[in-house]
Amino acid sequence: MTGGIRILDIVNTDHAALNFLVYRVEWINRRTEFQNDVVCSTGPHLEHLDLRGACLTPLNIPRGLSPVGVPRLLLQLLRILRTERYTIVHTHNSITGAVGRIAARLARVPVTVHTTHGFHFHEHMPAARRLPYVAAERWLTRWCDVLLVQNREELEEVRRLGLRPRQGVHHVGNGIDLHRFRPRLLQPRNPRPVILCVGRLEPVKNHGLLLRALKRLPRSQSPVVWLVGDGPYRQRYAAQVQRDGLADTVHFLGYRYDIPELTAAADVAVLPSIKEGLPRALMQAMAVGVPVVATDVKGNREVVRHGRTGFLVPLDDPDALAHCLARLLESPSLRRDMGAHAAQHARRHFGEDRVVERLVRIYRKTLTARGLDPAGSRRQPRDARERAGAQP
Repeated sequence: MTGGIRILDIVNTDHAALNFLVYRVEWINRRTEFQNDVVCSTGPHLEHLDLRGACLTPLNIPRGLSPVGVPRLLLQLLRILRTERYTIVHTHNSITGAVGRIAARLARVPVTVHTTHGFHFHEHMPAARRLPYVAAERWLTRWCDVLLVQNREELEEVRRLGLRPRQGVHHVGNGIDLHRFRPRLLQPRNPRPVILCVGRLEPVKNHGLLLRALKRLPRSQSPVVWLVGDGPYRQRYAAQVQRDGLADTVHFLGYRYDIPELTAAADVAVLPSIKEGLPRALMQAMAVGVPVVATDVKGNREVVRHGRTGFLVPLDDPDALAHCLARLLESPSLRRDMGAHAAQHARRHFGEDRVVERLVRIYRKTLTARGLDPAGSRRQPRDARERAGAQP
């Protein structure tokens, strides 16, 4: 059902909207007093965005700091926010997070919420390179009421860096649709073991580490690697595959809409990222019962239970990654045991319903603190009402 409170999510890409907003927006629109709409970029995934009960507005959103695209996006968002009069603006990612927060404040939106999805700066970035990003985030935090983080380590980092939005910082987590990613009943019987890696082909996902590790696998093992995703580094990685003689091993599958089926057909999942918020790719694999190998970085280590649901390896250590992949590839029983533990862990901790319920509670709490009632009308804060009542 819909009510007086209107929420607008602003996210950078149609791909992001498809992957982490559809379930949440439909849940909110169906079960709460809120009306949740979405702004995202134009793109090939729009036709798959079935946002029942929501208004979807596609815009030409720049991926970087375009001197033309960023001001244009700001003006477009201002026009939308001043026309539609949303009560809550919830921004995501870097460009849309920055421009969206500024637009919401200029348009006098009552409540602005931002989710980090992992800061642009990270623990392995040199201090000198971190400084401008930290300074920018400190400034932008002043433009929002609530800052949401996906992993608990980032919650501590926010406090250490002194990021202080008006209504506080909350750990909201991340989750997946456990109805789509169910534990598989049988282990796959692939002619060659299959390693699955789901992630956009860009620097932060660090596929180059996986390619280096594959060269170090024992000759007796001959896996097939499915790289699912697209991005600016596809040609670079394709050239590396050819140069390293891995053309028979590595298959570029591009963007796929059948991730549950591909995951169920894999023997091992891998994620060699430099940084993460809280990675859905690992959650999805674990929920199906696929053991995982991931880099030991923030976000990944909150999902993986090392030695029980999979393995964590040091960042930029292809030998360690190759060693852990080899252990799983050579032992069906180890894959089965770790996969079973992974599926159990996922059912207990990765359900998206819990994340949305937590988010809705944060919305309601913030609205109350800002003096708004559930129907969307303004009301005075309690102390102001008490002062008014005390006047003769």
